[in-house]
Amino acid sequence: MVTSSDCNAMSNSVVAGAIRWDAWYDPRDNSVFAQRSLSWEQYEGRAPAHCRVAADHKVTCVGTQETLDKEIREAASSGLKYWAFVWYGPNSSFRTAWNLYQSSSLRHMVGWCGIVTLDLLGSLPFKNGEWRNRMKEWAGYMSQPHYQKVTVNDAPVRPVLFLLWHPQDVKNYFADSVDNVRLALGYLRDLVKESGLDSPYIVILDGPEGASVTAECGADAISNYISGFRHEMVGPYRDLDRQTRAYWRTLAAAGVPIVPIAMVGWDTRARRAHPVPWERSESTAPPNLRQYYVLPEPAELGAHLQAAVDYIGRNARACPSQLLLIYSWDECDEGGGLIPTVEDPSGSYLSAIARVLR
Repeated sequence: MVTSSDCNAMSNSVVAGAIRWDAWYDPRDNSVFAQRSLSWEQYEGRAPAHCRVAADHKVTCVGTQETLDKEIREAASSGLKYWAFVWYGPNSSFRTAWNLYQSSSLRHMVGWCGIVTLDLLGSLPFKNGEWRNRMKEWAGYMSQPHYQKVTVNDAPVRPVLFLLWHPQDVKNYFADSVDNVRLALGYLRDLVKESGLDSPYIVILDGPEGASVTAECGADAISNYISGFRHEMVGPYRDLDRQTRAYWRTLAAAGVPIVPIAMVGWDTRARRAHPVPWERSESTAPPNLRQYYVLPEPAELGAHLQAAVDYIGRNARACPSQLLLIYSWDECDEGGGLIPTVEDPSGSYLSAIARVLR
């Protein structure tokens, strides 16, 4: 029988973090389109609490140092150990929140790591060697004291890196060769070890299909950006919860270490009704706006997180890093954010997960 003290021990050992996709801190370039997706009466309440909603329902989001510092305190109080920042180039508005995080005097309270696409690690063409400079950049980030590290097999300082795996990126930026990916990651490992840290813990985000890639490129584990689930018409959260728990088992069955992905929700109606340029559909049919999962009640979300913590605690071989990745901190127009919002400024989701993670 599992006792409450057993659950507390599991919670304390799990390294839980949330995905950050930061379209809410700088109203320019592509962030404008995400903010526009929420600029309708039925969706405006999902905007982060620091955003302004005008009388015509237009959402405008500008993040400041005070904004980010407040988020750090809220995340830390909820028991989150790290944020996984979806990585963009230095001139992108999506990088603003990370810049504010880096300049925060509170950054030691919540760690960070990267979710990086291969195009931002490789070279075009690969033979020009620019990838070496990108690996040096990441080795520098990993040496930061607040960069998230995990203990695996008695190695206590392994920096975490999530890689979004797309075969087209391998083709374009690694000369269509997984061996070249392995070469680049090996170079990164050598740089990190030279700095006095242990080898990076590299997680391929491609679901169970990433298991073969993990072995080929020298990565360590698999996970995914979201879990596997079917599309339902106004699906209850309990269905998403049930399918996500099954997805952890599917990942583990692939035979390599895993990082379970927990789901706050999945309701992309705002973005489908008001598409962003990078996701425009070629279909002329109107989007089916009854196809989504109802967002959870705080207690439902708490139960889902408890199940994830319990799974990691009971499956040490499958989850040796004890990492948990949560979708998400602020995917507000895609349907699943922990961040306090306009309609829930007190952050009831964070209070719910705090009962589990703390």
